[in-house]
Amino acid sequence: MKISKNFVIQEFVGPAIINALGEKAIQLLDYRIILIAQFIRDYFGRPMTINNWHIGGHFTERGFREPQTHTGAPFSQHKFGRAIDFTLDGLSPEEIRTEILKNQQLFLEKGLTCIEAKTLTWVHIDCRYTGLDKILIVYP
Repeated sequence: MKISKNFVIQEFVGPAIINALGEKAIQLLDYRIILIAQFIRDYFGRPMTINNWHIGGHFTERGFREPQTHTGAPFSQHKFGRAIDFTLDGLSPEEIRTEILKNQQLFLEKGLTCIEAKTLTWVHIDCRYTGLDKILIVYP
């Protein structure tokens, strides 16, 4: 099921959730994270990889994570449908983070409120409430 110009629901949820809920899986997501993902895809003009299990890849938990998963922190924003981990073709995570933080007001206006620092092979972003007028940078 297509949920934005460039994304299908499978990119945000894993196979077990699709098998259990089908298209209703979208109800597990905070819609802001879909809008932010699409904005980032458009802003950088490059393909984005979140989950790719549905096209033969191995990523299944880079979007929503089931509460019982052992991946990530117990109260991870992924478990609330407010976070994604991603890569963009041809750019390093550091290049992506630098560009987002250089233009953070624009990204804040689109709903991005938090970014994880120092991840080596992916970028973590989320739309949690922070009460801040800048992007919260968290350290794993």
